[in-house]
Amino acid sequence: MKREEFCEVLGDINENYVKEARANRKAKKRGQFQWKAIAACLCLLLAAPLTAFAMDTIQYHAAVDYLRSLGIPVEDLSDYSRTEIKEAVKTMDAGESSPLTEEILNLLPDSGEPIQTPTQVTSEQVRELTPTMTREEVLSLLGDTQDIGSGIYVYVYKVDGEALLRVPFASDEAQLGVTGEDLLKTLSP
Repeated sequence: MKREEFCEVLGDINENYVKEARANRKAKKRGQFQWKAIAACLCLLLAAPLTAFAMDTIQYHAAVDYLRSLGIPVEDLSDYSRTEIKEAVKTMDAGESSPLTEEILNLLPDSGEPIQTPTQVTSEQVRELTPTMTREEVLSLLGDTQDIGSGIYVYVYKVDGEALLRVPFASDEAQLGVTGEDLLKTLSP
């Protein structure tokens, strides 16, 4: 169809039909927009609780992993809710105590009798300590000894058979933070 013929045919169309077609088209678009808006709102309403559930699950699994790292059999905690376990771990990690944390700590397997007297070390061994050493590295170098800490680790060593050395650690991953020479300056009789 040529341009002229098309314009003639188009010119013969009743304008009422054109107006009616435009009105139907706008109504159709408005209805589609409403459904899209409703769908977006539903997605947002579902996303918030799912995100909260996901965060709760991540925190719970982190708490369980922490308890397992301490040697606590997590299977024995089935009587406790997820929230109780998370709160107990926060309390333990802060170095505090509660009846629930005491119950959980009682699940620790006995690894033998706790050491009652400080281990003997030499001042040369203490000088080998570096600020970046972890608790495990210090115990590996100086040996296992009496822990007098409550909620944190405070290891006591007897240096050169004369004075006591206290070596504190806030957690398993904490570093010593001072040199062995600095520690020797803190010796107490």
